[in-house]
Amino acid sequence: MADVTPPVTQAPDTMSAPPGRKPRGESLTSIAWKQFRKHPLARVSLVVLSVLYLLAAFADFLAPYPERFINTGATFQPPNRIRFWDENGFTRPFIYGMTRELDLETLENVWVEDPSRRYELRFFVRSDNVRERYVPFPVNLIPVQLRQAWGIRPWASLRLFGLDDPNARIYIWGSDDLGADVFSKVLYGARISLTVGILAAAVAIAIGVVMGGIAGFFGGWVDELIMRFIEALAAIPDLFLLLALSAIFYPLNLPSSTVFMLVIVVLSLIGWGGVARTVRGQVLSLRERDFAYAARSLGASNTRIILRHMLPHTLTYVIVYMSLVIPAFIITESVLSFFGLGIQPPSTSWGLMLSTAQNFAGVAGLADRWWIFLPGLFIFIAVMMWNLLGDALRDAFDPRSRR
Repeated sequence: MADVTPPVTQAPDTMSAPPGRKPRGESLTSIAWKQFRKHPLARVSLVVLSVLYLLAAFADFLAPYPERFINTGATFQPPNRIRFWDENGFTRPFIYGMTRELDLETLENVWVEDPSRRYELRFFVRSDNVRERYVPFPVNLIPVQLRQAWGIRPWASLRLFGLDDPNARIYIWGSDDLGADVFSKVLYGARISLTVGILAAAVAIAIGVVMGGIAGFFGGWVDELIMRFIEALAAIPDLFLLLALSAIFYPLNLPSSTVFMLVIVVLSLIGWGGVARTVRGQVLSLRERDFAYAARSLGASNTRIILRHMLPHTLTYVIVYMSLVIPAFIITESVLSFFGLGIQPPSTSWGLMLSTAQNFAGVAGLADRWWIFLPGLFIFIAVMMWNLLGDALRDAFDPRSRR
């Protein structure tokens, strides 16, 4: 009788596997990145925000005119139409000059094209005007006071585009009440409106994380003091606090750089309480964990335990919170500037440009001078993209929403 005993299968010898092929677990960052890439709107928002911040960084190069450029002879000029065809066919891009004429039906001055004045569009042009020189990126990130103390003066004059006639002006997005180029002012205003949100959020989070960590770790009277101060600060309406603090500094006629820093301080003062409460609750839970007791038994100081063992566990919350609070700060800065309590001329921001649009356009002017409302569109885009990015980050770091 034949032997029908089934062959014995041996288990794989895991000890003989190459040491470089051992399975390794994924880090939280890699898992979050995989989850983030599954959100198509989040990827779009990241690209759009990157483009906006690049435009703000290289505003001096991309804008055809400096930030303080005015031309009172071209107030509220509509956008120039860039043409690529003439009577001879395809040609170099050009525009026609524009002049004011009296409309016999409405008895109002209107802008019309003058075909007798033709100006060709040039790329990578330089200006001989000393007033149009600028400090390029990234040197322009240095505060103005430090640049002046170090002897750094504007030296660059290269711009992306201009006209062949240095006396002619091009307004691809029209002009405002002072004849300034709206396209240039939108780029310059982006540097303030977009930067103030990040800086204010960074300062608010730094204060909130430190204060919340101290309150949660030490407890007792330290916790009571910090929490009662946060509650007293939260009892004051944010808008009232913003208007009150801004009204204190407004009569001082401070320079724009100082006002910019004060806006950041004011925004951070109203934003650190929420993050401090959440960090306090997390630290209260973390200080009872085994690793915290082990660190104490090994002789680690309280400062080291807080900074090296407690606060890193709050990093996920901090990242998500920052992405969600930045759009709120962008809107708040725009509201302050809209009411004249934020950034002041000759500097500009999107909120300040909307204030000018509201003063000179009105309801009837929305159709006639629509281009001066373009800053509102960029505020909407920036806030929407930050909100989409924040939602995606929240889902990426949340284990319950992973797919």
